[in-house]
Amino acid sequence: MKTLPAKPDALRGLRAAAWVRESTAGQYDNFGPDAQREQIARAVERHGLAATGIEWLVSHSGRTVASTREWHDMLERAGQDYDVLVVGYASRFARDARTAFNARHDLHARGAALLFADERLLSSDDESWDYWAKEAVEAESYSRRLSRRVREGLEAKRRRLGTPGGNRPPVGFRREGRPPVLVVDPERMALVRTTFELSASGMLDREIAGRVGLKLTHLREILTNPVYRGRLHRGELAATGAAIDPELWDRVQLVRGRFKRRHPGYPINRREYALAGILFCAACGRRLTGHGGRYRHVDPCPAFIDARPEGPPQSFPLVRVHGHSYPATTYDGIVPAVLAHIAANARVKASVLGILEERAQTVDSLALARITKEREAALARYLNDRDLVALQSSMARLDTEEAEARRPAKTIDPKTSLAYLTDLPSLWQETAPERHRGLAEAMFERIEVLGTKEAIVHPTSEAEAHGWRELWGNAVLTADYRSRYGRGERI
Repeated sequence: MKTLPAKPDALRGLRAAAWVRESTAGQYDNFGPDAQREQIARAVERHGLAATGIEWLVSHSGRTVASTREWHDMLERAGQDYDVLVVGYASRFARDARTAFNARHDLHARGAALLFADERLLSSDDESWDYWAKEAVEAESYSRRLSRRVREGLEAKRRRLGTPGGNRPPVGFRREGRPPVLVVDPERMALVRTTFELSASGMLDREIAGRVGLKLTHLREILTNPVYRGRLHRGELAATGAAIDPELWDRVQLVRGRFKRRHPGYPINRREYALAGILFCAACGRRLTGHGGRYRHVDPCPAFIDARPEGPPQSFPLVRVHGHSYPATTYDGIVPAVLAHIAANARVKASVLGILEERAQTVDSLALARITKEREAALARYLNDRDLVALQSSMARLDTEEAEARRPAKTIDPKTSLAYLTDLPSLWQETAPERHRGLAEAMFERIEVLGTKEAIVHPTSEAEAHGWRELWGNAVLTADYRSRYGRGERI
């Protein structure tokens, strides 16, 4: 691991990358992108850093920013493309204490440090640890206080004015007056009435959306919003009264509900999706969800839709593929195909034992997993008791244990690894379908797909320790898939 700068004076000459975050796209307040870039530029000049031009601009909530593609890319490139990640303000990095502490740990493990420009805080400076931890916790504390104040304000507004919260009024209404209240917009409300009448006639939501020119998500918001029948979401009376005949509104709920109803005697068949939680879109990074026997890209990005196969499926010549979802078997087939390729290469590769001999020393993955859980538990305790001394002591102990766990000391017997690799296809085949998900999670960290054109697999560290990297190559999964081994980058 690279030696981290112990003091801000040691930053001169190191490569700098910039992290700029706004809560929502188009945010131009005092902490917007321009203000952050000015702080970052001054910090780069002040400390003599070498600007690389690398910048991540993220429009996402600080509480969940770790789920973004930019966040994972930033961590992957740490220590390789940059040495110091410069952030304008501590609150612009993240507003979740666990995320901030985990990021500090991951950046340090990769040989990179984190610098808060305005606060002049360096994450690898041990003497400023307390201040650094306080800033990370305060960022989340402010976010939680703000959420409570907003929630309380919206509740008071509902009680006093009988109007729903939010900046965007429901379709068919506009806000007028001081304080602003909802009033009917006759032209737009005519469109709303049309959607309710079409839905009551039995038309599907997708068909109605296409006819009236609304997005499917917006149409469903309209058809399920009780404000049109004179009620707020929590049952209070709306000051607008009933803009739609309550009888028509109730009939629409009944007609749309027919797709969710089962005969009471029918058993509920809850399908287990093998790739649930690890299947993502390769273009936008959003998770694909399992529903109705299919993996669905909710609100799909254009790249995912464009990757759909040309023409209708041969077995169903009248069916058009929209590119929003695919049968579960389409993506579930990735796993056995990958395993078959790995097993085949392990059998025919004469040098496989030699490869595994060279990689026999590996890290203790079980110990690392335990250490990660203990870090999360220590942070949770700190959020309750605010004992910085105890937190610092726990983190120091866990740092020592992690360094020991990462030291190549545990040996995987090459013959055991070879048997593991060659037995994978039969292990998958013999495992009950309802247990495929656990097996898939044990072998794959993440699988990224782009329609039916491309699949990128990310094996777990345990799978890599058994020789996956050397045995992977450029496997062809099916006639439609180009499968590639990846670690976050496109290769």
